[in-house]
Amino acid sequence: MPQPVGRCPRARAGWHVERIVAPFEYAPPIDDFLQALKFGHERALGRALGLLVAASILDSTSDSAAHAEIDLLVPVPLHRARLVARGYNQATELGRTLSAALAIELAPAAARRTEPGAPQSRLRARDRRANVEHAFEVRADLRGRRVAIVDDVITTGATVNALAAALRRAGAVRVDAWAVARTVRSSRAGGDGFT
Repeated sequence: MPQPVGRCPRARAGWHVERIVAPFEYAPPIDDFLQALKFGHERALGRALGLLVAASILDSTSDSAAHAEIDLLVPVPLHRARLVARGYNQATELGRTLSAALAIELAPAAARRTEPGAPQSRLRARDRRANVEHAFEVRADLRGRRVAIVDDVITTGATVNALAAALRRAGAVRVDAWAVARTVRSSRAGGDGFT
């Protein structure tokens, strides 16, 4: 992280994610592309952004084996009401491309969001954790599986951590989180600088 963090939020609560891969900062122009994918019905951006993430995973000099340690991709699920309103899940759009590019199975139905919750982008860090704490259910048998959660952006990590906890309860032995971007500092996220 480019800025020091006063204290790691992972120390305050259980952390269930082994590694986060998010090659871009949530800043122009990536933030505009992600907003268009998420809210502007620009589904084709899911493929373009997914290819950028896949290339970063394959070309990473610091972590060249990231994709080799994963055998299942699980997109962060949307609540049914939000999925119907939007018409698609942006994380699934990214996941399709990552699955094809990295030859890793995609399981969009492995998890579901049981509670709609408020949009995370409107909440502070501590409220984000509470908003998603019990929001996910995993019906798939993941015993022995090594899973990467796919999402568009990681801010505080609350969403991917809550989903990772559910995936581990279902038997996953490893859970990583892959996203297009991460925030480095966010006043909405509580200003803790956690990505």
